[in-house]
Amino acid sequence: MAISGDYSSPVTVNGFVCRNCSDVDRAKRHIDPADPAAGPFGVNGSHKPGKAAKPANHFSAEARDAERLEALYRERRAAPVSPIAAAYAGALAPSGGSLVSRSA
Repeated sequence: MAISGDYSSPVTVNGFVCRNCSDVDRAKRHIDPADPAAGPFGVNGSHKPGKAAKPANHFSAEARDAERLEALYRERRAAPVSPIAAAYAGALAPSGGSLVSRSA
C-alpha cells in the first residue's frame, strides 16, 4: 500500500484549493498553489497559457471614440461663454457692455 501525501479531500486556504501541506503553506503566503510562479497575490503575472489577465477597460464607449471626443471638444469651444466665465478667464468684456452696473 502506497502512502500518499495528498489530502483525502481538498481544503480551501485563503480562497485557494489545496491538496497537500505544501499547497497549504503556499496559500497561507497568498501564493496560488496552481500557479506558484505568479508569486504572492499574482504580482508576477500568470505563466500559464489561458490565465493571462485581460487589461481592464475603465472608459466608456463614448470616451474611447476619438472622433466623438473631438466633436465634443469642438462643440465646447464653439459654445458662447458667459460674461462671468469670460471675466474669470481674463477674456475681454463682451460687446454688450461691462459686467458691473455703474449706476447702482
